[in-house]
Amino acid sequence: MTAIVNDTVSSLATPGTDSSFSSEDQNIKQLEQQVDQMINQALQQSSSSLGQNTTGQDAAGTLASYMKQNGISSLDPNKLYQLANNPPSGTPPEVSSAASYMLQNPDVYQQIETHDVSGADGMSGVGNFEWAAQGGLDSEPSASTTEPMNSTETQGAMMGAQDAAGTLSSYMSQNGIKSLDPNKLYQLANNPPAGTPPDVSAAASYMLQNPDVYQQIETHDVSGADGKSGVGNFQWAAQGGLDQMVSDGTSKLPGMNLDLSMNSFNMPDFSQTQSM
Repeated sequence: MTAIVNDTVSSLATPGTDSSFSSEDQNIKQLEQQVDQMINQALQQSSSSLGQNTTGQDAAGTLASYMKQNGISSLDPNKLYQLANNPPSGTPPEVSSAASYMLQNPDVYQQIETHDVSGADGMSGVGNFEWAAQGGLDSEPSASTTEPMNSTETQGAMMGAQDAAGTLSSYMSQNGIKSLDPNKLYQLANNPPAGTPPDVSAAASYMLQNPDVYQQIETHDVSGADGKSGVGNFQWAAQGGLDQMVSDGTSKLPGMNLDLSMNSFNMPDFSQTQSM
């Protein structure tokens, strides 16, 4: 009789133990997946974060050297976006960083690209970058310096991602514009058509200053950073799509908390396991 009772107790206890370990295994796997996600996000943000630590003169010198070595006669915002977010194989990280700097500082890039020819067409020859690399920017203050509160860059910096996306989606819908890319954003920010509302220019400047945000928007429908974003992507972001990505833990928005302690609730309590 004793043996039968012991066998019965043992058979009843085993499933509970197996279930406990199975739950802990799932928690560990979830934690590993979250750590992998955060590492990948940090790597994807590396070029833009490096760009924030670069100066205009340094970035210009890096790009001028790269252009000379690779026979590139000119760059524009589309090409800068590709160099920053989807560069050709073998592109040095410093080049991606320099391209990211130019996108994040459109007033600086405008100074460079308009050095030889007035009018912000967005296209800059290698000679302009060489001029800036030799200190040319120091002799010509940017609009954000001479008119800090009225510059498009300053206005853009005061906007939020959702506001900027909503402004652009409304403008696109009203004007029959199906898609935007960095070149078009640059034109809207620095050389807009007559009658363009200042908020639209500021929103375009925001997207240029925050290429990580723009990349999230333009890759919402199709993966791969080609730089082209349809009006639907902006409408999605305007309706809180970016916030949803933050809550899902898949966002690359600036300032995302990567502290592992925030995920401590997923850690199994091994002390309880040992006490069993």
